Amino acid sequence: MTERWVGERANTVRFWALVFWAVGIQTHELASTAAFALLVLSFFPTLFLKLQAGKLETELKPWRPLLAFIAWSLLAPTIAGQYPDWTGFARTMDWASIPLIAAAASALTPRRWAILTLAAVGTLGLSSLVAGLQHFGIWPPLSTFADLDWLRIPFARVYEQIGDSGRFMGGGLLFHRLKFGHVSGLIIVGAVVASKHLTGAARTAVIALGTFGFIAVWVFPYARAGAVSMTIAVGLTVALVSTSPARALAIAAGLGLIGIIAVLSIAPLRARFASALTDQGSGQRTQHMAAGVEAVRQHPFVGIGPGQFRPSKFSDPNMAEHVKDNPGKAHNQYLSMAAETGIPGALGFIALLIWLALSARGRPYGAMTQGSIVFFALLSLAHDPLFQAPVSMAMMLAIGLGLCLPLPAQAGRGPG
Repeated sequence: MTERWVGERANTVRFWALVFWAVGIQTHELASTAAFALLVLSFFPTLFLKLQAGKLETELKPWRPLLAFIAWSLLAPTIAGQYPDWTGFARTMDWASIPLIAAAASALTPRRWAILTLAAVGTLGLSSLVAGLQHFGIWPPLSTFADLDWLRIPFARVYEQIGDSGRFMGGGLLFHRLKFGHVSGLIIVGAVVASKHLTGAARTAVIALGTFGFIAVWVFPYARAGAVSMTIAVGLTVALVSTSPARALAIAAGLGLIGIIAVLSIAPLRARFASALTDQGSGQRTQHMAAGVEAVRQHPFVGIGPGQFRPSKFSDPNMAEHVKDNPGKAHNQYLSMAAETGIPGALGFIALLIWLALSARGRPYGAMTQGSIVFFALLSLAHDPLFQAPVSMAMMLAIGLGLCLPLPAQAGRGPG
């Protein structure tokens, strides 16, 4: 059994794992988790052969910054007695999928790239349609889903009415407005890049579905930070892949205009954006952040362990009850990272994002990595994207896909 034979047999499995991953992040985290497991299993024979041949260290060497970040995040708090919980461990290990995704995507044929892209944007279009139905109340009553409680899907969240407007905060197939908005933003960034490698009907479909998804994120879930971050990231991604600066500027301006029109023409959305300027309207974000700052003050070097931050653990007498009940957010990913992995971990996290973005330069799909990191970096100023499994796994998929097929000129300058 040769390495080539194993690789050829595994490529098809890896392709379908990527497809299931792209669909799973927009439907249910169990599907994307199963796809992650399938992808890992598909690499076992290859890794075993490389280990036998003494090549495994060579394969891992380009990924040392990523492996160092994972090692610090899990080991440093543990050695200090601050153990990660299962969720924190899983979200940290999401980062380990990036090399596997990059390797799997490097073997994709143009046809398989097209199928993967259409699966991703097709699910985006369906989820956006569902979000629209939920938003306008054209949706079955909550009791319809009573027998599906065992799936632990937050069906009730899409029945949250927006004031007295008669509208609701749509959550798409994820039944969660923020997960829908944030995952969709990453899919749309990826669609921009992938569309440059497609032709004919496939390219038209990707552009049409991506545009529909873009509008849907602005109108249906009322995901303020997600919509703004998406617009900036998509505009930058268009500039990165466009051969015409003037055309890229026009498209970016058009995307910004869509957001402005949405806010100005939809009174509840306008009020929602205006409320972001108040502490109450932003969900007492200052109290979340104060708890994060206190956690860093008490555990500055190694943190309290991935997944262990809770505002209630660092509360004060003035903290609102709903903030205490929050299962774990500082409403700022950088601050949450510092709370759970210490200040060195947060600095390593920022350095890792920069390294990944630089490593993507010159790669055929590199703008997917760069645009996704811009989206994530902006969103992380107001949210904790890594707290939500579908968003975390969507982020890893986008970064990994963008790092595939390195050019010869990139050798030795990043992962490959």
